[in-house]
Amino acid sequence: MKQLGWFRAFGLVAIAPMLSLTLAAQAGDTAMIQQKLYAQFKLTTITVDRSDIVTAGDVVVIHKPGLLMYAVASPLPPSNTYKNGKIGQGWGGFGKDLAIGMLTQGGGTAADYPKRPFVPEEKCWVTAIQVQKDGVIFQLYSDPYDDIRYYANLKIPFPNKKEMPSVDAALQLVAEVLTVMPPDDQGGQETAEPAGGTAVNPVQEGPPPPIAGEYTATGGSRILLLTDGSFTKFMGAGQVHGQYAVDGNNLTLTYPSTGFSQHFTIHDGNLSDVNTNQVWARTGDAPAAQLPVIAPPPPPTDAPPPTVTVGQTKKQVMAAFGQPLRSAKIGVKEIFYYKDMKVTFMNGKVSNVE
Repeated sequence: MKQLGWFRAFGLVAIAPMLSLTLAAQAGDTAMIQQKLYAQFKLTTITVDRSDIVTAGDVVVIHKPGLLMYAVASPLPPSNTYKNGKIGQGWGGFGKDLAIGMLTQGGGTAADYPKRPFVPEEKCWVTAIQVQKDGVIFQLYSDPYDDIRYYANLKIPFPNKKEMPSVDAALQLVAEVLTVMPPDDQGGQETAEPAGGTAVNPVQEGPPPPIAGEYTATGGSRILLLTDGSFTKFMGAGQVHGQYAVDGNNLTLTYPSTGFSQHFTIHDGNLSDVNTNQVWARTGDAPAAQLPVIAPPPPPTDAPPPTVTVGQTKKQVMAAFGQPLRSAKIGVKEIFYYKDMKVTFMNGKVSNVE
């Protein structure tokens, strides 16, 4: 009997490590989940001030309702949590709003920043992924809507806070909320054939409309495509330049300053943004070539350099320094960005210069 008990004890000791290995293989690991998510979602790199994209990653599709993003001017992104098939803000979002108010100068609150709800099947970018013991946090970043970009944190909690799910289970949970948008496959579409056996072009008959021209989106932003392959995009008081290329019914704008590319489809002479589905309607023809940019004459050598002071109007600032490289408007506040200077206006007058 003693010998039998010894064999039983030895058997339990031998089996225990094998059970541990089996459980470890079945259970998840934060580092492994993080590695798999990095392989699945190519991250997007943005500028330090969050105003633009430096390196574009994968475009992702949002599958659940309730996601709320704040304008990137907010010092912190809002908090969203996925639960019971929906995305909400809850107490975590309330706490983040308090923190945003504490970091906002001049006694402002989170309510002072533009907000935008996103609905299922809208698209955005992923700028960061963090796997924690109780869930995965994604930082999301949007394309511009009326010249404003938005961002937010989205937490996808694990079902059991005390137990790490397997890698496959974690990835499946994430896929309920976010997936990478597959590349467009226009070549996979079938062409209809009538009874006579002759293939018909389903898109249009006759010559296509010219691509060069002026296109306007809701909100007043404009894109001017010129016949020499260059374009100018007008956003508020600012403008950017670049080159465009046409491939069939696809149009790509490339911004040399950042390397970022914006993709459109061409339909009935209008442009549709692939990522946001925003339509840019053709509103006019374009001149044959980009007019040269003529720099203003230099000031006399004995003239003092131009200055900007608190209380000046936007017209006075632009008369001294010209058009800003870009601008941003948040409520009654408007910011002009120059090469080495940032000018903030409140109610149309200079309130701060950095």
